[in-house]
Amino acid sequence: MCLASGQYRPNDPNKLLHKCDIYRSKEAGAIIKKIMESGSSENWRDTLSLAIGENKLDGSALREFFQPLEEWLRNENLRTGQFIGWNYDGDYCKHSIETANLQVYGGFYNGANSPVTSTLMLISLLSSLLICANAYLM
Repeated sequence: MCLASGQYRPNDPNKLLHKCDIYRSKEAGAIIKKIMESGSSENWRDTLSLAIGENKLDGSALREFFQPLEEWLRNENLRTGQFIGWNYDGDYCKHSIETANLQVYGGFYNGANSPVTSTLMLISLLSSLLICANAYLM
């Protein structure tokens, strides 16, 4: 819709995707109309193909749209030293984690339990012991 309305052009710094505004765009409205006309009477892929010429969904446009926010968040987290992520719990997803440039602390063999997790486990263990003791004494 952004391409059709002329609000976005790939690799043009003056027509960025996150600045696209299709409000009152006749071209974008025509695409929406084509999609809405068929309702549920046709397969969604056929409807999409008729409306925009493609029958596959692709998340790359969403990644491009949110790229400025992602860059800002990454820089802000580096600036403030914020920890964003989760504890590493095994090598089975190591490749996907590394290719996504995610921050991961700890490792499979060195535990990497947080103090909060350890405290919750201790409270859970003590609660279980108290329940068992009460049941035994009754």
